[in-house]
Amino acid sequence: MDDSIRRRAKRVDIAQKQQAMAALVPINAQIGPWQTRTARLMAYAQRLRAAGGNEPNLAAEAEALRNAVAQQQSRLVETTRSLPADVAGNTRVLDTARALKSVARGLEEVLNLLKRPVA
Repeated sequence: MDDSIRRRAKRVDIAQKQQAMAALVPINAQIGPWQTRTARLMAYAQRLRAAGGNEPNLAAEAEALRNAVAQQQSRLVETTRSLPADVAGNTRVLDTARALKSVARGLEEVLNLLKRPVA
């Protein structure tokens, strides 16, 4: 009897995880490319800074990406509100929020690096 209870509990947990993942697909699909682009922007910004150069297009790109990430963070909040509480609290949702926050933080670093005067 304990096995059947455990199996049902696992199925509920799996169903919640699957529901959370389905709701997050459009958001999660963008995170990987954004992380890659943020890393490249950081490398470019560091090279520019070391060379004493200035590239306004780089800052504009980082700003646009930061705005897109902020929109997805808002979308995540809206999506989470529409989910049942047990699904909204799933670790997949929390992982997505953390990943978006990490990308946003990286972009802020890029922008700060580009805006800081060269010493």
